[in-house]
Amino acid sequence: MLKTAIWWTRSFISLSLYLRRIAILKYYSLTGQNEKHLKYAADSVTLWGKRRLKAAGVKVEVKGAENIPDKKGILFVSNHQSDFDILVLLGYIPVEKGFVAKKELSKIPLLSRWMRTIHCLFIDRSDMKQQAKTIVDGIKLLKEGKNMVIFPEGTRSKGGPRHEFKAGSFRLATKSNAPIVPVSIDGSYKAFEANPHGYIRPCTVKLTIHKPIFTENLTKEELNELPKRVEQIVFSEVKENK
Repeated sequence: MLKTAIWWTRSFISLSLYLRRIAILKYYSLTGQNEKHLKYAADSVTLWGKRRLKAAGVKVEVKGAENIPDKKGILFVSNHQSDFDILVLLGYIPVEKGFVAKKELSKIPLLSRWMRTIHCLFIDRSDMKQQAKTIVDGIKLLKEGKNMVIFPEGTRSKGGPRHEFKAGSFRLATKSNAPIVPVSIDGSYKAFEANPHGYIRPCTVKLTIHKPIFTENLTKEELNELPKRVEQIVFSEVKENK
């Protein structure tokens, strides 16, 4: 219990210590130094994610990092087992990226500030109109060359049965012609959700980055089949929760 409390406390303290980095990012943005902004943002969140995972005793085994395209405006599509998935993706997908995240995260001090800095979007799944606006905003970011991450299951599986991918979220790629990179996360729920009383425990997470799917020349039939195709690819490397 004490170890878990210390981990959460240090996580939020570390976010406050990173406020200087936010100031540097704002300077790069205001002075038009976009490449420096992207690299510094990616380096900052990668470092934070890896440090928090290490502090929790979580080891990440990565396969397929070479499959990330050498371009901008990529949509990473992942399954969602745990809150720790965000740390895993921050730490081990080595490019700048923002997340389409649940609106509740926008209310957490410091964390929400950092998320906005790296172009995260917050979605209210109970409000169809707001959902549509978030998708439009995400399409715009992808067209501008920002990389995005989505969890089409819509909620964490927590080691239980997986959830069907929601087709609507794939409009982010099909309307922006962004390449899709399927991502599989296996075992992250063992760090937190699988444990009684919310304890954090060491575990090993397997992260698989699959080959990209380029969407610009897909036929109408292929576009209709895209959500199911990506879902099958993602879950082909998830053994924990059938």
